[in-house]
Amino acid sequence: MDKQKLAALLQETQIPDTQRIKAVTAELQKNYYAHPESLFLLVEILSAHDNQGVRQQAAVQAARLVTKHWGNIAKEQKVLVRQHLVQATLNEKNAACRHAMSRLIGAIAAIDLEDGEWPDLLPALHNLASSNEVSQREVGSYIIYSLLEANPTAFGDDIDKLLELFKHTIEDPQSADVRVNTMMSIGAMLLMFEPDEDEPAILTLQTLIPPMVQVLKDAVSAGDTEKSGQAFEVFQQFLAYSPALLGQYLKDLVQFMIDLAANTEADEDTRTQALAFLAQTVRYRRMKIQGMKGMGEQLTQKAMLILTEIDDDEDDDEMGPSRSALALLDQLANDLPPRQVIVPLLDAFPNFVKSSEPGHRKAGILALGTVVEGAPDFIASQVKSIMPLVINLLNDADTSVRHTALIGLSRLADDIAEELTDYNQAVMEALVKNLQAAMVENADPKVAKKNVEIIRSVCGALDSMSDGLDANFLKAYAAELVNNIGALVAHQDYKVKVAASGALGAIAEALDEEFKPYFEVTIKALAPYLTITGADEDLALRSGVMDAVGRIATAVGAQAFQPYVMDLMRASEEALKLDNSRLRESSFILWSSLAKVYEKNFAEFLPGVFEGLFQSLVLEEQEIKLQLTEEEKGIIGTEEEIITGGKKVRFRKAEDEDEMDDEEDDDDWDDIGVTPEELEKEVAVEILGDVITYACGPAEIAQYLEKAVEMISPLAEHSYEGCRKAAISTLWRAYARVWQLWEEETGSSWEPGLPLKQTPTGTLVKLGEIVSKATLQTWNEDADRSVVTDINRNVAATLKACGPAILSQDDLMKETISVVTTIITRSHPCQQDLGDEEDEQEVEGSSEYDWLVIDTALDVVIGLAVALGPSFAELWKIFEKPILKFASSEAENLERSTGVGVIAECASNMGAGVSPYTSKLLTLLLKRLGDADQETKSNAAYATGQLIFNSTDSNTYLPHYNTILQKLEPMLQIKDARIKDNAAGCLCRMIMAHPDRVPLPDVLPALVGLLPLKDDFEENTPVYKCLLQLYEQNEPTVQSLTPSLIPVFQQVLSPPEEQLDDETREIVRRTVAALYGAKADLFSAHPDVLKLAGVV
Repeated sequence: MDKQKLAALLQETQIPDTQRIKAVTAELQKNYYAHPESLFLLVEILSAHDNQGVRQQAAVQAARLVTKHWGNIAKEQKVLVRQHLVQATLNEKNAACRHAMSRLIGAIAAIDLEDGEWPDLLPALHNLASSNEVSQREVGSYIIYSLLEANPTAFGDDIDKLLELFKHTIEDPQSADVRVNTMMSIGAMLLMFEPDEDEPAILTLQTLIPPMVQVLKDAVSAGDTEKSGQAFEVFQQFLAYSPALLGQYLKDLVQFMIDLAANTEADEDTRTQALAFLAQTVRYRRMKIQGMKGMGEQLTQKAMLILTEIDDDEDDDEMGPSRSALALLDQLANDLPPRQVIVPLLDAFPNFVKSSEPGHRKAGILALGTVVEGAPDFIASQVKSIMPLVINLLNDADTSVRHTALIGLSRLADDIAEELTDYNQAVMEALVKNLQAAMVENADPKVAKKNVEIIRSVCGALDSMSDGLDANFLKAYAAELVNNIGALVAHQDYKVKVAASGALGAIAEALDEEFKPYFEVTIKALAPYLTITGADEDLALRSGVMDAVGRIATAVGAQAFQPYVMDLMRASEEALKLDNSRLRESSFILWSSLAKVYEKNFAEFLPGVFEGLFQSLVLEEQEIKLQLTEEEKGIIGTEEEIITGGKKVRFRKAEDEDEMDDEEDDDDWDDIGVTPEELEKEVAVEILGDVITYACGPAEIAQYLEKAVEMISPLAEHSYEGCRKAAISTLWRAYARVWQLWEEETGSSWEPGLPLKQTPTGTLVKLGEIVSKATLQTWNEDADRSVVTDINRNVAATLKACGPAILSQDDLMKETISVVTTIITRSHPCQQDLGDEEDEQEVEGSSEYDWLVIDTALDVVIGLAVALGPSFAELWKIFEKPILKFASSEAENLERSTGVGVIAECASNMGAGVSPYTSKLLTLLLKRLGDADQETKSNAAYATGQLIFNSTDSNTYLPHYNTILQKLEPMLQIKDARIKDNAAGCLCRMIMAHPDRVPLPDVLPALVGLLPLKDDFEENTPVYKCLLQLYEQNEPTVQSLTPSLIPVFQQVLSPPEEQLDDETREIVRRTVAALYGAKADLFSAHPDVLKLAGVV
């Protein structure tokens, strides 16, 4: 093998000629790198060649070949290689070359030390790193880092010696390189520490943290972005391991980082990295940050100030300090309680949006729009103070402020559109005004560009607001909006076309059938784009239009849309062949919309639909390939693995793709990012759930279900949380659909309790086994909150809809109880900081996302009560303590109201089984009936009524009847409709249980005065049951109130239909019939009520 030729080929790879580099690389792979001798020759080249680029390339290539060839090199040659390599590294003057050579030494040593060879290396490295010569210390410290990165266990028996060395090298007085190399070495060895076993070593490690911070400070002061980047990366690595490693220094580190981020004189990249560290810290150490007094507030306030620096012309893709501050605010809202983030933000909001500085006004609305996703419930409760200020910004004199306000409005409406309805008039006027102004042509390119952005933002705001736009309200604006936005479908900017299409879809969705007058003209305007092909922009437009048409179909209904179905389905299936993932997703979403519109009449399209969805589920997920310079490797790792967020992430090399070890355990690696294929699979699985639920009857279930389940099940363990969530959800939905069809076919309904009263079909039993198996491991162990929350929702919904059959699966009942208990005691993996293994974590308050995990788990408890009925009484013993703890919380209104609500539902469903718990529950509920929080008080009324109605322990609750009535009386005067409705329900249950213990002449007039109920229609059931019971008993007070009740009967029998369920409607009908039969003249002024009741 010709060394000179090899060197020449390496030199040719330095020439920027793509075709030549490909040819040279192919020759190197075939004639050199496939042979062990090439490794020896590369070491000779890196030791002696006069070209720095060749030496560096030789070192890089040699490191790649070590795993493949080192074991095939003769022992005596290995000795020479080691000697040459170490000496060459010491002699090398170029830092990049030294680093490449050091990595080669690390790669070789990682193998040798495992095999008991090269015993003198570690002492030699210690001596080098302790040398009086700066250059030797730099080389020695970097080789130590390279070896630790390649194989940390090489120093497994020498951690204490290494830490002792680092005490000195981290504060090297002459070399910043030595200090940074030491810091990177510390990062590389973090996985060696076991908090429970290495307490002395961890204490020593912690003493190195202050000098590590000083290393970062020095790099920042020197303007050395490379070294500061390396230091930031090490601090990120700490977040991937046990919180015990940083210990008490975490707070100081967070304070340093936010001060650095807020320092406008610091380099922008440095500030951005500090903000990125803070966002990751909030994500992975949320419990620790929450426990730092005032830290959440400080991070929020300083992030808002940094946000004021945002430039109107700033690139959306550029992550400078201002956009990084937005990311931090987003993370804070997601992971900390509202009182630590939203309260200080809203306190500052008026001053920001009223500022004379446009940057402050923009920062205020952007911050608000960013945090709403993390705390929608809290922000929804504050709209009265927020929205007048938002409307002012929508009408601001500054164009850029108005544009930013439109973006902020869209984000608010994405999450709380229904809570903004009181402001629809003012908002719509502002939107129309902005749209009209932006549609005026302008010769100034800058103004014209801003106008396009405003047009898109108005369309986006309309799209987001659709859930909160009432058809009757929108009718007044419909013609103008459809005309103006419809014209934009022909705009020259494709992004405007996409936005306009989305707005038209949203308008249709909000208008529902009222959109029919505009349907034909709209569909004709959009139709040409449903079949366009060409560039990515064309396909993006086709995708956006397809999404809009699906929403329009839902609005106008099956009959009106029928003429367009065949062509649209044909276009959607053709779109699958255009190799565009987003367009395929739009086809899937369209199918979902049409399946909901046409239901079983969608059957003729199912063969193509299932085929298209199944094809997406077998997509190969591409691995990301990196090409890194040697300096980049020094910062983030190698081409095969990088460090991100403190975790190693594997990548496939561009070469040797066929030599990957198929047996390697992928569980040791995390994915980075989400590929288009993964996103497409997520959407495809979700749409499968929709199609099965809405469009599949027994024949289609028999034809497609088995294959669908077979393809979906493996995705329950997918590395991407979206796929896991979608897969498990669709499996549960499939089970519910099959159960529903079985009940329709047999005419039977499930009954609560185990053992089962009905025997499910073999298909249901088998499907239940698959669903249980796919769910349990993920439910127990998944660290992603959204996955666990979604499983909770599906389990709860299925228990309520399908009853106890699924619980008969092996271990599902036991595991359900176990997981739910873990969640409601805040000790589930998804509720802990990364690396933390504490049990229940004591916190004051939760982020809304954290609470959602608990809230949905409590819904599973209710689902168990519904499915098991009276036998749930035994399980209540398990759940009672944590639920009563929530209901007794003094710190959080939401915890109290939810806990009391769960008590109510459980008492309702376990019936007389609640009796043994009457005393304890009543003591708590009596207190909550006087709660300062209206929601808690309302739930307490509901719970008290359920307890009295179901419990047989009247000796316990009857002595408190008068007290309860006294507490209910003021509730009847409160403006809030729901609390009145629940108080009415409670009164009626008390009357039905013991009519003799309630002063009916005093109570009934007040009760009738509340009717009809305005909010909580479920409480109509006890109200009308109670009235019928009193009429049947000829109770005189209710008889005297009949003239007042007849108009009430008429109102509840009239639309909206959801006022009464079928059972209650029959009760009202029977009451009207009985009254008419007894005294027909009472109805002379109300003939319509007789028709509504079916009496005449």
